Amino acid sequence: MRFFRKNTTKPAGGRPVEREIGILFDIEALGGLYGKAAYRILFDVLDPHRLAGCSFHDGDTDETLRSRANVYCIAIRSSESRQIDYVRQVMDARPDAGLLPPGRRFLEGNVTDREPLVPAGAVSPAGKLVVPPDQMIQKHWGDGTAWTVVVGTFTVPVKPWPSSS
Repeated sequence: MRFFRKNTTKPAGGRPVEREIGILFDIEALGGLYGKAAYRILFDVLDPHRLAGCSFHDGDTDETLRSRANVYCIAIRSSESRQIDYVRQVMDARPDAGLLPPGRRFLEGNVTDREPLVPAGAVSPAGKLVVPPDQMIQKHWGDGTAWTVVVGTFTVPVKPWPSSS
C-alpha cells in the first residue's frame, strides 16, 4: 500500500501553479552525514535571494527505501518557473562529487507527489532558510555561504488542484 499526499480543500481561485525540481544525490558518494553534505552543495552555489518564496523538501527516494537505489533528493518548489529554471541551470553545470550525473540528476514535475519527501524549510522574502525546530537542517549548515538558516515557523504552500480543462 502506498501513501499519497493530497489536498483536503481546493485552494482559492487565481492561485499560482506550483512547480518543482528534485536534485538527486548519490548517498554513498556524499558520505555519513549525507543530508548535510547535499545541502552544503546547494548552499555553496545557489543564491538564497533568488529563491525567496521557495520551499525545500527532502528525503531518500522511494527506490532507495525499497533497497533498489541509494539516492537522496532535495526538491525545491516554487510558483515561479524562473526560479526552477535557475536551479536547473546552476545545478546542471556542477561537477560536485555526490551529485548524480547530469542526465540522471533531476526529477521534474510533481516531485513531492511521487517521492516520500518531507517539508524541510522555506526561503523567506529576506532570503533566509526558515526551518522547523528539532529537524535535520541545523543553523550552522549555512556558515561560510550566502545562506542563513533560522529556526522558526514556516508555511509550505499548498499545491493547487490540477485543472480539469
